[in-house]
Amino acid sequence: MQRETSFDALKVTRDYINYAHIGNCKIKDPTDPAYGDQHPRFGYLGSENDVEELAEYLRALLEIGNIGKGSKNVVAFEVKSVANESSDVVIAQSKRTLMDAWSLVHSKLT
Repeated sequence: MQRETSFDALKVTRDYINYAHIGNCKIKDPTDPAYGDQHPRFGYLGSENDVEELAEYLRALLEIGNIGKGSKNVVAFEVKSVANESSDVVIAQSKRTLMDAWSLVHSKLT
């Protein structure tokens, strides 16, 4: 929402992070019910974050040492259904997005 890269945001806050929060937002259309920090599902039409952006965030967390082998830090996502979306479907889709993002991260590590 602040137009910064994941790495730029995380490198200056690395010593203060208690847990990593994964979310999405929509900032281009103030008339949309998901506008602002409403945590729509990943891939919500016109939203800011999906698989590629989440992979970038995870890579940044790895690079600053917040997550990785031996780390006990927490990474969690927050999503909310919009309008008539099924919360079960939104949660399942979020898990798929996280798995796809980890797959991208892993492919660049090997």
